[in-house]
Amino acid sequence: MSTMKLSVLQRLPLFYHWNAGEIGSKVEPALLSELSGESDSDDNLIGLKLLSYPDHQAWEVMHKISQYLNGIGIENSIIENEGEPCLFINSQDEPIALCRLKNIGIAIADFIPVNPSF
Repeated sequence: MSTMKLSVLQRLPLFYHWNAGEIGSKVEPALLSELSGESDSDDNLIGLKLLSYPDHQAWEVMHKISQYLNGIGIENSIIENEGEPCLFINSQDEPIALCRLKNIGIAIADFIPVNPSF
């Protein structure tokens, strides 16, 4: 995969899970009580959105990123979230996925709340 011009992904601030009966096609935010349960931690997803491309190119770039992750054995889905293409991966795959994406030249931005409370 060639390096994509100024590709920046931002991690979404919430954890997600597949909407009941729609694995791979629809997500919903996970509740805090769901995150604390050990047995369901395998089903938690993280979302990544593309910051560096206009809408018409974002889908194409996300598909290239998705294909790359599929090629290294990381399952993922591209789903529209708040009008934008977002890539969702299992939270257990996050460290290796982000490391591999950084290695091909994609910057990863953490979500920073506008009004952080200290």
